[in-house]
Amino acid sequence: MPEAQYVPECYACPIGTVSMAVQGAAPDATEHIIRAGRELLGAFKSMLDGIDAFLNTMEERSSATRKPVVQSIPIRRKK
Repeated sequence: MPEAQYVPECYACPIGTVSMAVQGAAPDATEHIIRAGRELLGAFKSMLDGIDAFLNTMEERSSATRKPVVQSIPIRRKK
């Protein structure tokens, strides 16, 4: 099997860096790393969903208790 050739851009790319890091690793280790990365991304997504739900709840609460900003002031004219 020929060895992969990497261009300088591969060193700046996260995918290229991971590819180079796992190139010599055992298949079991590579599978474990991929599975762990998937779990980490899933946890991050759950965290963002929770933050979004929290912010929506806070926005609903603040709009329900918000008083009107503009008041109607009656003006009486002299006759």
